[in-house]
Amino acid sequence: MENLTKPNFCESIGMELKDKNLPLVSIITPSFNQARFIKYTILSVKNQTYPNIEHIIIDGGSSDNTLEILRKYEDTYNMRWISEPDEGQADAINKGFKMANGEIIGWLNSDDCYLKTTAVSKVVKSFSITQADIVYGDNVEIDQDNLILRIRCGIPRFSYKLLLWCDYISQPTVFFKRKVLEKYALDKNLQFAMDYDFWLQLGRAYRFHYLNDIIAAARKHTSCKTVSRLQEVKKEDRVVRRRYKNGDSRVIDVTACLMWYAIHRYQVLKGLCKLQYLYSNNGYAFPVKIDYKPFLILRHIVPFSLMMIKR
Repeated sequence: MENLTKPNFCESIGMELKDKNLPLVSIITPSFNQARFIKYTILSVKNQTYPNIEHIIIDGGSSDNTLEILRKYEDTYNMRWISEPDEGQADAINKGFKMANGEIIGWLNSDDCYLKTTAVSKVVKSFSITQADIVYGDNVEIDQDNLILRIRCGIPRFSYKLLLWCDYISQPTVFFKRKVLEKYALDKNLQFAMDYDFWLQLGRAYRFHYLNDIIAAARKHTSCKTVSRLQEVKKEDRVVRRRYKNGDSRVIDVTACLMWYAIHRYQVLKGLCKLQYLYSNNGYAFPVKIDYKPFLILRHIVPFSLMMIKR
């Protein structure tokens, strides 16, 4: 899996460009004690068919064997890394943004992955044929063993008004033009909703474009902040929403909950229509597991619906 035979880039996305003319894409990965998963993150970048990528890993001083893994891969593709104490995830990401040389910049956490080897190619093509400043797409959710749990699709057209009520943008699928990150940075005071706050900042100033394709795999596991500290995540979401939305806080919270339910139900149900994309088991950028039993598609809906009711 680590040494895939890469198809010609121009053939894979239909662009008649020579490698030297392709924009550099920088991928920023913040990391802290994620040795269990970071290998798959690295492979998902290393195995991209797009030939002009730099991968920058900002480690916060990990005490597990993360650094050993980084040293193993640092000379196998265009990757560089630093390891030093930081002020949290947002600070690490901001450091990476400043180190990036690319015209297009992505942010991929150290437990997430790009799903297929053509993910970055498709994003670059999307930038080339639109006037977008920011591109985002669909994602799958995977567990600690790389088993695909469900597909979550984006909203067909970016809506800032809708974003005020619910963060429907999948973070690991997002890519920015360089000019965006020269003016804006993540809020270091936020631990969980720094991405939601970032979208709300940028949505007032830049053009977002939804790419109707599965770009990334977001991992759900017991040590994941959005799983293990869910109540704190919800609280910080409310804090961020009230920065941008005026009105009675109770009305805002209830309305946001209802909108969240409706939007996420739509995202998961739409994802069912893309199951065939997963069954065409070609070009995965890291080893994934798929359960092909037809009746298990119910888990795409039932657990998610129950979670939304509890919210």
